Amino acid sequence: MSTKVTIILPVYNVEPYLRHCLDSVVNQTMRDIQIICVNDGSTDGSRAILQEYAEQDSRIEIIDQENQGGGSARNAAYPYIRGKYTYFADPDDWLELDLCQQCVEKAEATEADFVTLRHVEYNPDPQCSRPFDHTLPEIRQSLEEKYEIFQYLATWKNFWRSDFLLSNNIRFSEGKRPYNDVLPSWKGTVLADRIAILDNPLYHYRRIRLGSYQQATNEKQLVIVETFADIENMLHEAGLHIAYREIFIANKLENLHYRYGLLPAYLKPKFLHCVRQHWTKADREFCRDILPSHPDKNLRAFYLSQGFGGQLGMQMYHAELIKEFNTEQSCLLSEIARLQSEILRTQSEMVRTQSEMLRLQKEGNKNTRFHYNKYRLLSNLTWGKLREKYLAKKRAIKNALGIE
Repeated sequence: MSTKVTIILPVYNVEPYLRHCLDSVVNQTMRDIQIICVNDGSTDGSRAILQEYAEQDSRIEIIDQENQGGGSARNAAYPYIRGKYTYFADPDDWLELDLCQQCVEKAEATEADFVTLRHVEYNPDPQCSRPFDHTLPEIRQSLEEKYEIFQYLATWKNFWRSDFLLSNNIRFSEGKRPYNDVLPSWKGTVLADRIAILDNPLYHYRRIRLGSYQQATNEKQLVIVETFADIENMLHEAGLHIAYREIFIANKLENLHYRYGLLPAYLKPKFLHCVRQHWTKADREFCRDILPSHPDKNLRAFYLSQGFGGQLGMQMYHAELIKEFNTEQSCLLSEIARLQSEILRTQSEMVRTQSEMLRLQKEGNKNTRFHYNKYRLLSNLTWGKLREKYLAKKRAIKNALGIE
């Protein structure tokens, strides 16, 4: 291999974003790179853009094929890899200009099988991925040290040593399917003796592009179930299924639960049916022995309520539901008692107010009648203008009392 880095781009109908991506690739500070662009049967202007850039930069090589999917497009580039290191990028994203330089320096210094890095996600506002755990070593070797890497697998997070990639036949899932990079990411992480951590956000991931496989909410999302079945087969073939059992199943359950939540209601029963079809003895044992004490209450409730946890798990879930119901019922009864007390207090206040109003009305009537009788007598005892004055007051009081 005479080149330092091979960058592979699978290209399919990304005309609005392709120039931005290619500019970030051809302008890398490390000039000793090979750029393989696999045109996966694009029907827009993507192929013309690739040709335009290839005429200006001899490092760009174009491979044309009928549309077969992103995984197939990446695999098509394998026979042409000349770089000591290989990096897979998506053509609707872009790279920091020193990505290759930093990754090569880290790989050379650590002799790692691959370097894993951070990214900035646009969804739609930019958000930097969280830093790696600094309490863990820079070189991850043991199963426990690799655990964090399994949580954030993606094609563009790994900068591979090419001989490690090719000798272990780490290839992408074929066909037009989402999650075609999950299996190779798992396989590489499992088989790697040394993984170097580069705690810099060097890749810009554009999640907002509509129409991509990962954004689909149709039946293609059911492929994730088959993907984890493929990973389990890979672990068995490598003789690592026992060592990675808990990490694998925990990661599988978290992913399936997350994808289930994204599906429209009409697809959820079909998704659960697909999960049950691929449910294994190891899954049942994990759900029976470990899931009931899982810290994520929503995930735990989801699987146990669907009957994935076995008899013991269902009993524990039932007991937990009864406990929650009793607690909630107790809270409701307390609130009802408080409201009833408030109603009684309000009713008592209303009775007191009504009594006060009747008292005032009674006193008011008594007072008014006294003045009426007084002016009635005075009007009979006086003459002239004074008599007219008392008669007027008498009429006013009479009207107020409603006396005919």
